[in-house]
Amino acid sequence: MDKRPYHSPLRQEQARATRQRILDAALALFGGQGYGATSIAAVAREAGVVPETIYATFGSKRGIVDGLIERAVPRQVLADLDASWNANAGDPAAQLAVVAAFSTAFWGRNDELAAIFRRGTGDADIGHEWSTRQADRRAYFAHLLSSWPDAVFRAGLDRDDAVDIMWALATDEVFHLFVRERGWSPSAYEQWLLAVLLHEILAA
Repeated sequence: MDKRPYHSPLRQEQARATRQRILDAALALFGGQGYGATSIAAVAREAGVVPETIYATFGSKRGIVDGLIERAVPRQVLADLDASWNANAGDPAAQLAVVAAFSTAFWGRNDELAAIFRRGTGDADIGHEWSTRQADRRAYFAHLLSSWPDAVFRAGLDRDDAVDIMWALATDEVFHLFVRERGWSPSAYEQWLLAVLLHEILAA
């Protein structure tokens, strides 16, 4: 008899729920005590599973980090940003508004994960992630601004410097300082970010 693999929707849903519990537990522990100080056993206790479940699901503690990144930045996120940017083609101010709104919402969801990477730059296991993510983010902004004609930019500002300005301002660190440390509302931060981007990048 031909034995076909059995796929139980309930079992699949339970596996997804377990995966999310592990990621939530790891995020809380990595954020509270640091990546290096957190063991697989500690994550398992926090998630209410056995360590073997974590190894079966993620392979290693580093695999959990990959899972957190995948959850924070699914492929559809950048596809949606591209679509919003392209929908406003020909209107640089509106496109910068797209970036300000996206950055505010994204860091609002992922500020805790970003803080883990900032604090973990000295850890050999995840230390490269910070610089890699920063480089990838700058490359993406360069991709966005590559479609703008030179006349769009403020006098004396070249395209490369404009990318640097966007990259530096629309970052998790600036969001964290304003919103988490100083208590600004996300909407106030978004308005400020857009105003600065418009002033610093676009021709008058």
